Amino acid sequence: MSEKKNRICSVLLSMLCVVMLLASVMPCIHSAEVKASITLVCEQENVRVSDMSWKIYKVGERRSGKFTLTDEFANYPVDMSGLSTENIRGTAQALESFIIGDRIKALAENVTDNDGNVVFEGLDKGLYLAVAKKVQKEPITYMATPLLFEIKEDGSAEEAFPKIYSVITLHGQVSSYTVKKVWADNDDSFKARPVNVTVDLFKDGELYDTVVLDEASNWQHRWNTLDLDAEWRVVERSIPVKYAVLVDYNSKQFLIKNSYAPDIFIDGGEYTKTTAAVTTSTISTSTSAAATTTGSGLPQTGQLWWPVLPLALGGITLICIGLLTRKKNGDEK
Repeated sequence: MSEKKNRICSVLLSMLCVVMLLASVMPCIHSAEVKASITLVCEQENVRVSDMSWKIYKVGERRSGKFTLTDEFANYPVDMSGLSTENIRGTAQALESFIIGDRIKALAENVTDNDGNVVFEGLDKGLYLAVAKKVQKEPITYMATPLLFEIKEDGSAEEAFPKIYSVITLHGQVSSYTVKKVWADNDDSFKARPVNVTVDLFKDGELYDTVVLDEASNWQHRWNTLDLDAEWRVVERSIPVKYAVLVDYNSKQFLIKNSYAPDIFIDGGEYTKTTAAVTTSTISTSTSAAATTTGSGLPQTGQLWWPVLPLALGGITLICIGLLTRKKNGDEK
């Protein structure tokens, strides 16, 4: 009888080993197979915005708990190490600018339906950027801020709510725009600031004008009589090494902020092509109550529940072994 119990204990121990082995390999299998979807809900003051065109780009991934730009975005001088609610707007707008300046192809594109919703499916885990084109519902023009969101391990579908804002414009109206360079380098104490910078102005994604900013111009330039029906963006070219890029927008002023960052890590090496662009919007990263949010303020999808089953089985196995061992000891006595 004792020999039979020993065999049972051996079988149970073997089962426990198999369970633990499966627990160690299942994350890799799971993450490779699961695809996710996300729904962007476009609403402004209880008005659902239909016919708004959206594009999404996979810009990075999480490594050792921090985001890193990858693939086509790996060489851009954007510091991803400390994303927060304070700088996520500038980060998203800078990435959008690189897309415009370097004509990066979108991973997918879609248009909002009558309820103001647009769905993107078949997404792997990673960090994504969503960018919209403004849509006119005369006399109101609706615009959306670029949105960074993360797809997590289990690929659960979630919703995200981009910041939608509107302005009243009449067809054919014109206005003035100003671009201003802002340096965050302790008044050039590191002697790394260039003598001048070149800025391209884009109209609806096409190059429209090029200007040079320097100290004599107070690092700014003003364009007059620009068509309000168009979407205007600016792109800074060839910023100096060891500077990180953030952008912002206030009224009709484009701000390009370059911060001295000697320790900035660029995954693909030194960046020498396009530098920074400023968009005409701000960003919101609020999500539905079902979505989870990290310290970076990024919308994410789902929670990881697959380990519950193997861990439960392991616990049951250990309980059985304990009961059998206790009974065996009692019989021997």
